[in-house]
Amino acid sequence: MSNDIRVGFSMHPRWVDHGDLESFVTPLRSAGLSALEFELDDHLDLWTDFAPLMEAAFRSGLELCFHAPYRPPRSLVGFAAERRSTIAREYRPMLDIAEEWTQRRGEASTVVVHAARARLPVDPRSLLADTEVFLHWLLRTYPGLCFALENDHPPEGDEVKIGVEREAILAMLASVQNAHLGACWDMGHDVLRNKTEEEPTPAWLSKVAHVHVHDVDNAGKDHYPLVFGNVPCVRWLRLLRKAKMKGIAVLELQGGRLMNWPIEKITAALTDSVASIAREVG
Repeated sequence: MSNDIRVGFSMHPRWVDHGDLESFVTPLRSAGLSALEFELDDHLDLWTDFAPLMEAAFRSGLELCFHAPYRPPRSLVGFAAERRSTIAREYRPMLDIAEEWTQRRGEASTVVVHAARARLPVDPRSLLADTEVFLHWLLRTYPGLCFALENDHPPEGDEVKIGVEREAILAMLASVQNAHLGACWDMGHDVLRNKTEEEPTPAWLSKVAHVHVHDVDNAGKDHYPLVFGNVPCVRWLRLLRKAKMKGIAVLELQGGRLMNWPIEKITAALTDSVASIAREVG
């Protein structure tokens, strides 16, 4: 594995509905792509197509990284108490996939994780305990993997989340203290949390091990290609390079956001976004 920042893309089988992986990634590789991130969740649409897609990515020489399950019905609530064995049993088959690829590739894969979240009424202290016990379990059970705790999307309605602020992520990392655990900096989420472009501290930059890059439209919807200029990705990526971050900066998109875009516009937006990231980290 190289020591610089590599450029990745969040992959789903729907991106290759009308072709093969090689056709899809060829222009992105020319723009600087070298890795793909796969979400590990057997509740996802087209889940049975993920394994062959990972295989194709591996055979084409792309680096693989992963995102642990975080969508309902999966939840970390109760991991520090009575639901630990149940939750562990649900997560193991998904995380085992990342471990198998680490063994095959001969180098540690990164897995992004989210802190616990729930809806009112809930005590945030219990969510913190669930998260920290879960992180300890991950690191003990999968010592060959590296984990990155993501700053979450701001809560909506009656949601309660403990991993939104950078400071909250840093506090959890300090509590767990493990060389295989860092931060996943989701730059779009970061802008949405306060509708500002707060500059990162050296403490934050030193802990970032993985990045999710995406833009936010003028209505506050995230996970777009870098076409609106509402997230200071270029400046922040520059700071990470200066801080000598080692990891992957993933263009993390939601394909549904682009459903009404012409295919030519989608292709150009993806390629230009990857090239923009590659210019700043290369």
